[in-house]
Amino acid sequence: MGYAVTKLIELTDMHCGKCGISFAAPEDWRAEKQKTGEEWYCPNGHQRVYRESDAAKYQRLLEEEKSRHFTTRSRLNEAEAEKVKLERKTANLKKRVAAGTCPCCNRTFSQLARHMAAKHKNYTATP
Repeated sequence: MGYAVTKLIELTDMHCGKCGISFAAPEDWRAEKQKTGEEWYCPNGHQRVYRESDAAKYQRLLEEEKSRHFTTRSRLNEAEAEKVKLERKTANLKKRVAAGTCPCCNRTFSQLARHMAAKHKNYTATP
């Protein structure tokens, strides 16, 4: 006694863009070829391949640009934070020097200019 098995396969109507022949292919096979971009052949032997649609291409480009924008914005924020930090440090140093404190040895002098010229000839203040 034999067994009968019935399998339902969904076929998709397709057309070759090269020769125009109409044919049917299993939907899961067609979907996999579209997903992977793997090449395939029409019944007349023409090599075919699914290309990225314009909508998918522009969506991918948009996501890439958003990622670049986020990276650039992060770097800009880091640079601005570093700038603020350096400005504070410079302002603090200027206040200390104005008060007569040597930036090199942290001693206080009433004649700081004379001290800097005599003891720290190679010192250059960085902005």
